[in-house]
Amino acid sequence: MKKSALLCAVAVGVLLTAAASASPVKVNTFKPQPLLSLSTQPDLLNPNGTVNKSSPYLAGVGGTAAYTGVGTIQIKSEKSGAGAFYCTGSMISPTLVLTAAHCVNNPEIGRIKQMQFAVPNGRPLFGASPAPNTGPLAVSVGGAFTTLPGWNFSTLGEDLAVVKLDAPITGVETYSIYRGDPLGHQTTIVGTGTAGWGSVGVDSETGYAGGLFDLRKRVGDNIFELYATPFFEAIAAHFGINEIPTGPSNGVIMYDFDSGLAANDVFGQLCSFADPALKSLCVTQTGLPNEVGAAPGDSGGPLFIGDQIAGITSWGQTGAILSFDGTYIYCGGPHDIDVSVNVDNGSCTDSSFGEFNGATNVSAFQSWVDAVLAGKVEFERVPEPATLALVLGGLAGLVRRRRAQPSTGSKAG
Repeated sequence: MKKSALLCAVAVGVLLTAAASASPVKVNTFKPQPLLSLSTQPDLLNPNGTVNKSSPYLAGVGGTAAYTGVGTIQIKSEKSGAGAFYCTGSMISPTLVLTAAHCVNNPEIGRIKQMQFAVPNGRPLFGASPAPNTGPLAVSVGGAFTTLPGWNFSTLGEDLAVVKLDAPITGVETYSIYRGDPLGHQTTIVGTGTAGWGSVGVDSETGYAGGLFDLRKRVGDNIFELYATPFFEAIAAHFGINEIPTGPSNGVIMYDFDSGLAANDVFGQLCSFADPALKSLCVTQTGLPNEVGAAPGDSGGPLFIGDQIAGITSWGQTGAILSFDGTYIYCGGPHDIDVSVNVDNGSCTDSSFGEFNGATNVSAFQSWVDAVLAGKVEFERVPEPATLALVLGGLAGLVRRRRAQPSTGSKAG
């Protein structure tokens, strides 16, 4: 079965050989971060190394929905230098863009100076054609933002925000939110972040340092399998690793990135534990035909159930956490859950097979979204509204569970 992960960019170049044996990684380097990847190189590239613009993972191509109301947020801040940070966002009204809180309120990024939102993807921010993504082309300054009152950067809890545009964008889709329980439902993930494929993730093994970042919009599927709070409570009790998010117990929902093999099915591996708390969470599901995961730059992007937004991309984490021996976790070997090591920073988390992602469960915060839409929530004005856009790197990053993905010349947050 073919498996792939959603990456917001296309990778070009020679695929390097993956590590042949497990790589021990000290647990203090174990930091979840958001991502999106494709499973095989042809999903991204033609044989000559050019971008495969006929890929069904590209929004609006080959019958894939265009998601015209999903675009790129560009953020310039006191820490972005000459570059910018990037995230994905979705229009819930002509002037309001739903995204992740870590994209706009994040000490790794610092004080925001300028912010812009572009559709159908982020390429118009650089004067480039958005092709093959389809839909109206528009760019609007993001003049203000607001975050969930309970947003906690240190724990990545309640990671939800709305950006207010100075000028409306019309002629594109606006989305309502899903109000039921998303657990067990198939979801469609959309993002404009970094590209790669599941066997190597989104690092230099794609042929580009950090993976290919072309700001095109990509689409793929997965299944909401577990809520994060009970999972991380069981992980904390068993391994002593505390990554429990703050907020309601159903505030973060998770899915894993499957290769089609049981060995890389993160939540299926829980069946092998004697610990009853972990074993009770076991979900065996080895993948969908168009399966994807998230990558830097996808943060803030939507996860749809039908045509409604059920989740917002927040973070990514290696399944190697389940191999923790008290000092190390293991990844990149033929028998490891996580198939790849990030060759750029030594982390196991690189959006490869055998990892999992967390998304903010929008239905858990529907009253706040309703209040925003009704004009009952106060926004924080961006200090210097300007004609320059800002966007955060997403499936870009947070500390602990996210790390910002900068463009050329910018600094990682």
